[in-house]
Parts: sequence; C-alpha cells; structure tokens
Amino acid sequence: MTASEQQPYTVSIAALPRLIPRTSTFVDVRSWVFWVGLALTVYGLVRWSPHIARAIQTAPDTALLAASLWLLYGLAFIVILYRMELFERRSPITVIGALLWGALAAPGMGAIAAPAMHDVVASALGADNPWVTSFAAPLSEEPLKLLGVLALALIPGARVRSAADGLFYGAVVGLGFQISESFLYTATFAAEGTAETVWQMFLLRGVIGGLWSHATFTAIAGAGLGYFFNAGTSSLRRWAALLGGLGLAMALHGFFDTPWFSGTAVVSSVVKGVPVLALFLVVLRWAHLRERRTFAGLARHVVPDDLVSPGDFSTLATRRARRRARHWAERRGGRPTARALRRLQGAQLSLLTAAHEDGWGSPRTVELSRDVRILSATLDRRQGAADAQRRIDNQRRIDDRSAQDRR
Repeated sequence: MTASEQQPYTVSIAALPRLIPRTSTFVDVRSWVFWVGLALTVYGLVRWSPHIARAIQTAPDTALLAASLWLLYGLAFIVILYRMELFERRSPITVIGALLWGALAAPGMGAIAAPAMHDVVASALGADNPWVTSFAAPLSEEPLKLLGVLALALIPGARVRSAADGLFYGAVVGLGFQISESFLYTATFAAEGTAETVWQMFLLRGVIGGLWSHATFTAIAGAGLGYFFNAGTSSLRRWAALLGGLGLAMALHGFFDTPWFSGTAVVSSVVKGVPVLALFLVVLRWAHLRERRTFAGLARHVVPDDLVSPGDFSTLATRRARRRARHWAERRGGRPTARALRRLQGAQLSLLTAAHEDGWGSPRTVELSRDVRILSATLDRRQGAADAQRRIDNQRRIDDRSAQDRR
C-alpha cells in the first residue's frame, strides 16, 4: 500500500452499500450465482469423473494411495491457511464450496478451455515451441479459478469483504485445483509403476512444489478481487488491483512453467518457486495490514468501547498478543481466568467480524454484543475472585510470618 492511499473507511463502514446476507454461508437458493456455480461444479464432476475412474480402474492400489495422500495434504494445507488468518472467521461450508470449485468446476471447464488456448498459443508461437505451455496454461487456468472467488464475492452469504477474504478463498480454490490435478497426474504416472512412484510425485508436487503452486497463484489474484469489491478508493485503483492481481498470478504461473533453469526437477522447482513465494508473502502482508487497520477503525469508531475498546483491540490484533494476554491472565487468576479470557476474545473478534461483514446493528451484532457483555462480566467475576483469593493468601502468609517472628 502506498503512503498516499487512504486507510480503509471504517467510520461508516456499516453504511457501505452491501447486499444483505440472507444466509450464513454461500448456499443461497435465491441467488442465481449460486445455481450457476452449482451447475458448473456438477458439469465439472461429469467431465472429470471418467478420468478419475480410469485411473482407479487401471491401478487401484496406487490410485488409492495417491487419493489418500492428496486428501491428507489438502487437510493439512487448510489447517495452515486457517492458522494464517488474523481473525478466524470462515464458514466450513463456504470453504468446502470453494474447494469444490477448484477441484471440479475449474478443471471441468479447463478440459474445454485449455486445449483451445493451447491451439491458439501454438499457432502464434509454433507447435514445437517449448514456451507454449508456459503461456497457454496460465491464460486458461487462472481466470477459471478466479471465477470461483468472483462467485463467492457475488453471493452475499459468503461475506467476501476484504482483500484478505479474497486471498483466503483464492488460496482454497487454488488448493482444490492443485489436489485434483496432482491426484490425476500421480495416478496416471503410477499406473504402471509402484507406490514409490506415488511418493516421488507427492514429494515433488506437494512437499517441494506445494508452497508455490496453484494455491499461491489464485490467492494473489483473489486478493486483487477482494480489494476491487471492498476498497473505498478510486475506480482506477480498484481495477488496477483486480487486473494487476490476475496478471501477476498468470505471470507467476507462466514463469513457473518456463523451460528455464533446466536441471533436476527439484532444483528447478525451488529456484523458480522461491520468488513466487516471496511475492505471495508480500501480498499476504499487504492484505493483513489492510484488514488490521479496518478492524482497528471499527473498534475505535463503530463498536462501543464497553464491548471492544481501542485498548482491547491492541490485544486482539495478532495471535501473539492474544496469547500473551491469556498467559498474563493465567498467572493472575489461573487457568479458569485464562479460559474465560479466551472465550471473551473469540466473542469480541466475532463481533468485530459481524460489524465488518453485516454492518453495525445487524442481528449478528446484536446477539454477539449480548455474548460479549456476558463473557466480560464472567471474566470480571473470575478476576475479582482471583484477586480476593490472592489477598487472602498474602494476608495468611503475612500472619504466618508474624507468628513465626513472635515465637
């Protein structure tokens, strides 16, 4: 973010023109976008299923091993993505929908778009040109994956409200695409091989190449899309972020597929992947800083101080600050006090999230405000009881010491 760019407009964020969410997830039967997305996902399942069935029929043992490994990989990656979140507020149903788009809808449409784009690029560069794939693959795959994030942004219940939201769901869509594609490649290469081939493919495409693959590309494009829909800046900047994010994702994808750095697959993946990962971390930092400033503004100007004050937000802004506050509470009042503070922190973060996503005064904010007051009173009682017990213990130690002195 440049120094001249204004901070997110948090004072009247509840008044921003938003579609009121009718549902708690992206499943909204009154949204035409939901039905179109569902139809494309079913279409992708129909197109992709024969390839998966063929791989399983050809070599069921290696295909089963490949499926198990990539499903576990996807689960571990989702946990990592959740740990990267600042304020932990994702609907599992919406996350599954994003995964299905990446795993089924995008590959299903890509089965038509990718060969057509390959022919277009090959006709321009020459069929034998080694650069055809590095141009054709990103030009077809990246827009198709980003369509999943766009669909979520257009469905009110998905609550895509920031660049960080777009980045998260972009990473999930890209992860779904990566798992689907990697499973098919692994099962195909291992059809006449052994379990060792499966492990080698998993090591190369998952453990080594997973940090700079489809999840990273689509996360960058998704951050630009999230900014486009929610930033309170000029149209020029919003379009620049959207097109720039997609263009950067395609450029990084193409760079990763280039025939440069010939050598072992591992060395080539690392040499080309590290710059991709570095740029992703820059985008991630930018999105998180915007989100933190937005929530700080909500705590300062929108949410009443008795619920979340600016001082409260200083201990909510990062995971480290929240852990430090809980450790201090545990030293002061024991584990029950620390647990009470953890519940209060979760409720305060949920309240800030609801104010950001649905607007202040929405049913969610009313309900969560009541929860915060109850949990705050509970914490005060626990702290008061802990302080009283500590005073009693201190007085008892003083009395014992005085008795010993008199003796």
